[in-house]
Amino acid sequence: MEDIDQSRFALMTALTGAHKLRPDEYPSPGILVATSDEGLRSYAAGLLRSLEAGSASDSVAAELREELRSILDETP
Repeated sequence: MEDIDQSRFALMTALTGAHKLRPDEYPSPGILVATSDEGLRSYAAGLLRSLEAGSASDSVAAELREELRSILDETP
């Protein structure tokens, strides 16, 4: 259970940071809080796939992509 809490916190931190920089592109913290652990992880995995297919020159997307890779690879 502790790993899930740490993973959720890390995902929330990364996605909230992206929302602050681009509020029209990423969900608000309120939406993220209301999302289940499984839903949040699924969203992050889908977003990571999308970011991997996107532009490498977008610094915000590149930073988020690296954060999501790190977080998702650390959890089962």
